[in-house]
Amino acid sequence: MDAREIQGNHEMINDHCAMISIYLDACRDGAPGARQDILSRMQKLGVRVAQSGDDLLRQAYRRNATLIALALKDPRIEEELALPEILGPIAAAGKPGISVVTCAMNRSENLLRALPSWLQQSAVSEVVIVDWSSDEPVREALAAKAVSDPRIKVVRVNGAPRWILSCAFNAGFRAATFDTILKVDADIVLSEDFLSRNGVPAQDSFIAGNWRTVDEGQAHVNGFFFASRAALARVGGFNEFITTYGWDDDDLYARLEAAGFQRNDVAPETIHHLPHSDDERTGEACDASRPACEAIMATTRFKIQRNRVLAEMMPVWSAEMGPLALTIDARQEDGMTLSVAGDPEQAVPEEVFDRASRRMLQELMAWDYGPGVRNLSPDVFDRVMACPASQLSRELFDRAITDPGSIAAPAIAPARRRFFIDAQHGLGNRLRAIGSAAAIAEATGRELVIVWQPDDHCNCRFSDLFAYDGAVLDQSFLHDADACDIHNYMTIEGGEKDAPIRSDGAGDIYARTAFVLNSPHSDWARENRFIQSLSPVEAVQALVNAVRHPNDVSAHVRMEGGRKDEHLPYESTANWTEEDHDLIDHWRAKSHFSHFMKRIDALIEEGRAGRVFIAADRPETYEEFRRAYPDRLAWLERSLYDRSAEQLHYALADAILLSRAPLMLGSTWSSFSELAQRLSPGGMTVEMSGKDF
Repeated sequence: MDAREIQGNHEMINDHCAMISIYLDACRDGAPGARQDILSRMQKLGVRVAQSGDDLLRQAYRRNATLIALALKDPRIEEELALPEILGPIAAAGKPGISVVTCAMNRSENLLRALPSWLQQSAVSEVVIVDWSSDEPVREALAAKAVSDPRIKVVRVNGAPRWILSCAFNAGFRAATFDTILKVDADIVLSEDFLSRNGVPAQDSFIAGNWRTVDEGQAHVNGFFFASRAALARVGGFNEFITTYGWDDDDLYARLEAAGFQRNDVAPETIHHLPHSDDERTGEACDASRPACEAIMATTRFKIQRNRVLAEMMPVWSAEMGPLALTIDARQEDGMTLSVAGDPEQAVPEEVFDRASRRMLQELMAWDYGPGVRNLSPDVFDRVMACPASQLSRELFDRAITDPGSIAAPAIAPARRRFFIDAQHGLGNRLRAIGSAAAIAEATGRELVIVWQPDDHCNCRFSDLFAYDGAVLDQSFLHDADACDIHNYMTIEGGEKDAPIRSDGAGDIYARTAFVLNSPHSDWARENRFIQSLSPVEAVQALVNAVRHPNDVSAHVRMEGGRKDEHLPYESTANWTEEDHDLIDHWRAKSHFSHFMKRIDALIEEGRAGRVFIAADRPETYEEFRRAYPDRLAWLERSLYDRSAEQLHYALADAILLSRAPLMLGSTWSSFSELAQRLSPGGMTVEMSGKDF
C-alpha cells in the first residue's frame, strides 16, 4: 500500500468518525431510524476497513464500535459491528491440480447440460460454480436433477444487482484452491479428449479460445481459457472496470501477453458452446422503432467496442487494484456463501463512461455511414441519433453534413421513467435530498426532476443558485401525484421517514423529503458526487472568490433555532414534531459561539489555526470573532440574515468556503454543517459542537 492509499484510508475513517458523531446523539435521543442508520453506515465502513488490510484502521474502527455500544448502552452492538471476513484477492499459489471455474445467473439449464463434460475429465480436482444471485439457487437446480459430485463447490453470491462477468469470474478465481484454472462459461462443453489434446499450460503460457481462427459455429469460445492461477494473480484477473457485456476476454489476454505469457489457441473441436441468441447473452434486443441512439447502444457490437475504448481510457487493471468487496457469510463443505458489500458501478467515473459511450457511438456511425460523421457537431449528431433506428441511412448522414439545419429534433422525446424529488426545508436539507434522489435516478435509469418550491425556508428558485440544465419544477404537486409511487418522509405531515424507496417499478416516483432516502442505490459518495457536480451561478462564485481561502480551520456557528426563535416562520413548531423541536432547542444551546472560540483558542495554542474562516447566522457572532481574532479571521461580509434569494447566495458561498479547510468545527443537528462536509472535494476532519468541543 503506497502513501496515497494510506492517507486515503485514514481520511476515510476520519470522515466516517465525523459522520458517527452527527448520528450518535440522535440515536441516544431516540430519533426515528437513527440507530439503524448509524449501524448501516458503520457496517459499510467496516467492509472498507477490512478490505484495506490496515491494522491502524482496524483498531480505530473497533474503538468506535465499542464507543457506540457504550453510548447506546447496548453491548450487542459490538457484535453487530464486528469487522466482516472479506474474500481475499486472487492468490498466486494453490494446491497442485485443476480448478474448473464457471459462473451462472439464471442459466442453470445450460450449466446442467455442460457440467457432465467437465466432471468426466479425471484430472479436474474441483469445479467451482459461482451462483451470481440466481433467482433459483444453483444448489437447488443441482439437487432437482440429482447431480452430485464431491468435486463440485458452489459459491453463492447474494445481493448482486445484475450480471457482471468480470466480478463474478474473479470471485470464482479468488475462491478456487488449485494452481491451474480452467475457465469455462456455463454453455461451454469439453470433449472427452480435451486434456490429452491440449495438455496443461506451462507456467509462462496460457491456452485460450480465439474467435478470429476457430471454425464456423465456434464464434463464442473466445471467453474460454486455461492458465496458471499465478498468471491470473499477476494481472489481477478480469478487468473490473468492465461491468457490461464484451471485450473482457480480449482485455485479459492482452494484459497476460504484456506480462510475458504466451497465448496458444485451444485445439480445434475440443470445446464447443451451446447456442443461444445475443438477446440471452446481453439481456437486450435491438428494436428498430426505438431512437437510433438507444437501439444501437443495446447491441452487442456497441457494448464490445465501448468496453474496448473504456479500457483504453481507464488505468490498466492490475493486481494492485482491489476487486469487488465480498463478505464471507458462511463456509460449507461444498462451497461458501458470499454477499456483495462493495459497488462495482463506482469503479468507473460516470463522466468517463459517458465519454466512452459517445465516442464509440459516433465512431460506429462513421464506420457504417462514412468518415464525415466524425465531423458532425454534438448537437447535429444527437438530432440524427434521436430519429428511429429504422431511418438511419447514408443519405440521412450526408444531409446532416451538408445541411445540418434540415435535421430537426423529434417532436416528442421518448418516454422515460422519472424521479420527482420534492426537496423540503433549508438549503442543506434540500441538497442532500436531491443528491440522494439523483443517485437512485441514475442507478435505475430514471430522469431526475427537481421540485423546488420557494417557501419560508428557501425563498428562491433553484436557478437563483445553480446553472443547471436538468428538469426543475417550482411547484409541489404531492396531492396530484396519484399516478406516481409516492414516498413522503415529512412526519409532521403524517409521512413515514426512512421508508424504503421502491425503485424497481415501471412507473414514476415522487418523493417529498428533507432527508436522505432509504435505498441501496443512495450513499454518501454517490449523493455527494451529484451535489458537487452542480455549478453555482456567477453571483455565488464571485462571493467565494472575494474571500481568502483555503484556511486552516473553518467554523459554522448555528445559533438560530429552538424555542427562542419559534416566531420565525422557518423555525416554527409547525415544521417539525415536538420531539425534533426539543432536539433542535438542545443542540442550538450547544453551538453558542463561546464554545467555538474556546476550541479555536486551543487550536491556536497548538499552531493549527493561523487562518480561520467563519460562517454564522447572527451578526453578534461575527462581532465577537472579529474582536478576538482580527488578524486571523476571514468571513463573507453581509447585512442580510433572512431566507431571501440574495441571502441564499451568501449561504451557498459560505458552505463552499467552509468546505475548503482541512478541519471544520460544525454545529450539531445542522444540515448546513453537513452540506459543507458534502461539498469538500477531498474530505475533511470535522469536530461537532457539544460533543467534540
